[in-house]
This record gives sequence, structure tokens and C-alpha cells, in this order.
Amino acid sequence: MNEKHYKEKLSEFVNHELAADVRQTVAEHLLVCAECRAEHDEIKLGATLASALKQADAPASLWLKIENSLSEKEKGRKAFPIPQFAFFSLRGLTAAAALLVVGGLIYFVISRESAPQTAKNEPPVKYADTPPVAPTPHEVVSNQNTNQTTPVNPGGQAVPDVNPEPPNNASMRDSNGSVPPKPAPRESNETAPKQVNLPSWNVETLAGMPTIGNSSDNGKLAVGEVLETDANSRARVQVANIGNVEVAPNSRVKLVNTKSTEHRLALEKGVLKAKILAPPRLFIVDTPSAVAVDLGCEYTLEVDARGNSRLHVTSGYVALENGRYESIVPAGAIALTQKGKGVGTPFSEDASAKLQNALYKFDFESGGSQAIEAIIAESGLYDSITLWHLLARVEKPERAKIFDALATQVKPPAGVTRGGILRLDKKMLDAWWTEIETVWFE
Repeated sequence: MNEKHYKEKLSEFVNHELAADVRQTVAEHLLVCAECRAEHDEIKLGATLASALKQADAPASLWLKIENSLSEKEKGRKAFPIPQFAFFSLRGLTAAAALLVVGGLIYFVISRESAPQTAKNEPPVKYADTPPVAPTPHEVVSNQNTNQTTPVNPGGQAVPDVNPEPPNNASMRDSNGSVPPKPAPRESNETAPKQVNLPSWNVETLAGMPTIGNSSDNGKLAVGEVLETDANSRARVQVANIGNVEVAPNSRVKLVNTKSTEHRLALEKGVLKAKILAPPRLFIVDTPSAVAVDLGCEYTLEVDARGNSRLHVTSGYVALENGRYESIVPAGAIALTQKGKGVGTPFSEDASAKLQNALYKFDFESGGSQAIEAIIAESGLYDSITLWHLLARVEKPERAKIFDALATQVKPPAGVTRGGILRLDKKMLDAWWTEIETVWFE
């Protein structure tokens, strides 16, 4: 079987430059092709690193040096050589590293030119007994609401300027010529400035009065904050610039993280409806029993009081993961999870009640061979996604029965053999999944 790759389209895919139908095709291919997925991840990383670089205008003094250098060259004197760089793309980590090096050099030159100069004969005053200040970690966050804040150290006090302006020595001395003692430190009962401008998402009230932390009117959900709705309230949360999440009544969600490489919520209880247009694995929702990884889609996710969840996908794909199993849930399919028991097998929203009951017993009640027999007896063409997932979840004797049932619904493509499937050959499983997808979306 000749496997088609889409490497030449991956850069356009990352930059959202493909038509909707082509983008859907590439996204589906990435689910099953490890080779293309690896290259996609490298391109995405390079683009992320590039977006983190900030632009700055060069100071006038730098341009003056360049003009002087050119003038010296015209006079016949040897000027500092300017290297010539060939055009490069962001494909691969090598290109991303080169971009960071060039950006770092430019930043260093500009910083040197714009930094205040210290008098040559007047060294900066050293403050004795001043404890060193650890640098505050900083993470670049794209497409978020960020503002400059006063940094605080881990103890909750304001961090002093680590590079204070050197004072004039004469001004620090009293009439006897001695240096007065430094000001007393902050009293322990003083309150450091509160850091409030964390990365946040916009929140739109749809009904009632949803609350964010202790407030109901700030319109922002910051990292670490919880949005909660009562029986009469609903809200819509803007997920950075990639989509939105509608939070139903009696729900509780927390913004866990938001940055250029990951946007993450936790649904602690209730219902949310997500509509996301983004590369795979950029938007993630944690639940008490599994993790829902968006692959560019629309879906509804419910979490009950016991921490169990129900995922219903209406467009695209979602991956449900819990460490042991992964369920790929396409549009028109449903998957259940149970806290402490893991991820269930996906099934069609049109699956018969008998098949759903047998599948529930197999996934969560140790139904065993009897449940498998009932699933096979009830399976039809659009139950092929269930049978495909079961191949890796049953013992070898049942696997042979699952193979025969699945082959009856969707013929194995060329190169996919019974023996290969029974030993769970990954390439063969992926090739068969591609055929199942084609039937599923017809």
C-alpha cells in the first residue's frame, strides 16, 4: 500500500493557510502517521520560538557606527565584515536555533547601545549584607492579556531593582564624611503589591451571574482562577485566539495554563461545549478520570458528581487519554470514562442499546468474553471504530474474533494481514484505521 504524506503542506498547516477541506485531510493524516507528525511538531516548535522573539528599533548610535564603517570602507580601510546569510525556513530545530542565535546577537548589541553608561572613575557603591535576589522565572505567553507588574519574591515581598542606578558617593556621606546606614528593611506586617495581571481569557456572561473567584463582574479568567455557574447562569470563555468554550449551568472550570504551546482547562464538574480551530494537541481539558486532547473539533464534555465523564464529539476528533489507553473519538461518536477505572471504548452515537450495555460491562464491569460476544453479535458497519479499539484491549483468543468481525465490516487494506493484527503491528493497525475513517465519514 502506498502511503501518501503531506510534508510539503505542514508549514501551511501550522500557519492556518490551507483550505478547510485540505486542512481536515492533513489533520486526519497526522493522527496515524508518526513520520509526518514528528516533522509537524518540529515546524510548530520553530514557529513558537520565532513568535517569542520581540522586535526593537536599533538606536541611532548603531546606525551611526554602520555609516562610519561604510565610510571607512570607501576610504580603502578594512571594515568589519558583515556576514551574508542565505534564506532559511523554520523547518526543523536547526533553523529555530539559528534564529535564536541571530536574535540574541541583535538584542545584545541594542542593549549595549541603549544601556546607561557608568562613570569610568567612579565604581558603583556596593551594599553590604544585601542578600542576592533570585531571578523571577518568566514565560512568554502569546495572544493573552498580559500587563507589566511589580515582581515579587517567593516570600511575598517586592523584589528590589537588581541593577540600581549608582548613587553619587558624595551625596551619601554626612558632614563627618562617613556613609550613613542603609534604610531599615520592610516590616513583616507590610503587604507587598498584589500581582493581579496574570495571563487571562475573556469571559462573556450568557445568563445569570457566573462567578470567577470571589467576583462576578471582572470579565477575565486568569491562570489559577475558577469559573463557576449556578443553576441559572451560563458563560462563554474565549480560549486565547483559537476558539471558545461555553460553560453550562451548575459547572465548575479552572484555567490551568495558557501559553503559545498549550491552553489547558480543568472541568471539575458540570458540562462544557468546546469549539476549537487549532493544530492538534494545543487545547486540553483535564477531568477527574481522563484528559481530553483536542485535535481540532467541536465537542461536549460532561463530568458528574462522582468524577465520571462522557465525551460526545460533533466535529473533528478528540483523544481521550489516561496513561493506559487512548481512545480516538471521531465526530458522531461517544466515549465514557470512570474515575479509578479509566477510559472506555468509543462507540457510535447510533449504536444499539444492547451494544452499549455490553461495551459498558466490558469496559467497567469486567464483562470478559461474554461481553465481547454480545458486542460482536450487535456490531454493524458504523461500529467498526469500536471493534478497532477493542483489538488492543482484549486477549489474543478474543482478538481473533474481533479481527473476523471487523474484516466483515471493513476489508483490511493491502499489506494488512491477520497475523500482523493479532500481534498488534502498529503500521497495520494505522493502515486499517485509515480505511475505517474513510467509511466512517462517507
